[in-house]
Amino acid sequence: KLESPYMSVDGKNQEIDPGRETTPLVLTGRTMVPIRAIVEAMGGEVLWDGSTQKITLKARGNTVEMWMNKTDIKVNGISKKMDVAPVAKNNRTYVPVRFAAENLDCKVDWINSTQEAVIVYEE
Repeated sequence: KLESPYMSVDGKNQEIDPGRETTPLVLTGRTMVPIRAIVEAMGGEVLWDGSTQKITLKARGNTVEMWMNKTDIKVNGISKKMDVAPVAKNNRTYVPVRFAAENLDCKVDWINSTQEAVIVYEE
């Protein structure tokens, strides 16, 4: 939810970025989030390669690779493009939540009235 440092996972509130009060933000019409807690909540992992500035998301049998400040993305080795690149703000890495979640085989809905993104996946 925009302006909230919390997310709900299976009905339980937890911090998006534990101990940092980080909240999602909107860049060029896209909701950006620090993705680690979201991916970990679905049993996945997030890897960071500082030398190449690459973020790797692994969950649900998929691997999504994205790079800081680049719109290039690889999904299971296949090159694609996003319309907004991952960025750093306040020493946190933000990625576009829809691109990340949909490429991990999740469904993403935006509820405009409450300003929240809902990520749904089956285990």
